[in-house]
Amino acid sequence: LEMTGASDTEIKEMHKQFLTYLIMHEMGHTLGLNHNMKASNMLSPAEVHNTSITRSIGLMGSVMDYPSINVALDRTKQGDYYTTKAGPYDLWAIEYGYRQFAPGEEEAGLTKILSRSHDPKLTFGNDGDDMRAPGKGMDPRVNVNDMSNDPITYAEDRFKLVNNLMGKLVQKYTKPGQSYAELRNRYGNLNAQRRDMINAVSRFVGGVYVDRSFPEQHSGTKPYTPVPMATQKRAMDLLSKYVFAPNAFDADAPVFPYLQMQRRGYNQPSIGEDYKITANLTNLQVGGTLAHILNPSTLQRITNTRLYGNSYSVADVMNDLVKGIFDADINGNVNVYRQYLQTSFVRGTAQLTADNSPLDNVSRAAALYTLKKLRTRLSAAVSGNEETKAHRTNMIFLIDKTLKAD
Repeated sequence: LEMTGASDTEIKEMHKQFLTYLIMHEMGHTLGLNHNMKASNMLSPAEVHNTSITRSIGLMGSVMDYPSINVALDRTKQGDYYTTKAGPYDLWAIEYGYRQFAPGEEEAGLTKILSRSHDPKLTFGNDGDDMRAPGKGMDPRVNVNDMSNDPITYAEDRFKLVNNLMGKLVQKYTKPGQSYAELRNRYGNLNAQRRDMINAVSRFVGGVYVDRSFPEQHSGTKPYTPVPMATQKRAMDLLSKYVFAPNAFDADAPVFPYLQMQRRGYNQPSIGEDYKITANLTNLQVGGTLAHILNPSTLQRITNTRLYGNSYSVADVMNDLVKGIFDADINGNVNVYRQYLQTSFVRGTAQLTADNSPLDNVSRAAALYTLKKLRTRLSAAVSGNEETKAHRTNMIFLIDKTLKAD
């Protein structure tokens, strides 16, 4: 908000909305409510900034979610930053827990309340369901730090917003008489937003929508429905564009020379005080994406769901990962963070083929097939500079080592 020129009044309003949401969240726990990490899916991306809706029923179905801060890419369309009303799920859950009934009417009354559980505004998923960690959970709608019933579209806007703001960091936070510590912290804030969006989008690959309605509720959906292939591909395309692509972090380049710690006595790290750029960017690319998509649990689920509706196979997923991670620079030089990304993919895929890997047979076959195809392409790739030649020689060595393993 500071970088977009928001007034002090607007920033105060954001703080007020956050504190209101936070206090309601903790009071919800006091009243006995679970976390509801699916509640931020209540509204569409077009509705989350419509205050006539959010100030009527809330920005989310429940204050018990951990939402993304709702900042609009187009500042003229900004709505509420946080929900400030108890949502439909909260009111429903409190009614179930606290409504009083006449003698003999409680069982029927509670059953009637429960019968509404398939209402989309009352959707629920707690910490046991959420997908905040790689390989955990299965329903991508149950997650933390996401927003709207289309987190992929929402994430693209957030990626654009972060990239737009990167170009303003140095000018905004270069202040006479001050160190660059604030600038470094703000860069971390923006990367945290990227991380949250990466974690939300990547979970759609191999995901399964869960419906816990009982048969007599006639919800119209099956208990388990694989995420449509088109949605999984859309998630993969977004990751390829904003996380894997050679220019994915071009907006950050002008900031790197300014990410200096504030010196206080002897607080310099023994390994040097410079910002560890490659480690942080690799963590975004690998920790949020490959760690989940190549997780044995995710890959096994992809294959299992092929038997009841999923048409996006592990081989297809691997092929799209190679496309996003290697295609753009296969006929030229590879920049530094793409070298880390590509090597991480090769190492991760190679580990999946090991005899002690928990991977299922179908996924192991896809991993092996992917490495063999990739080796052929790397051997024929045009490498201009010495660094790229060394990089590709190392990847071929790693693949050969894997393929020759007894």
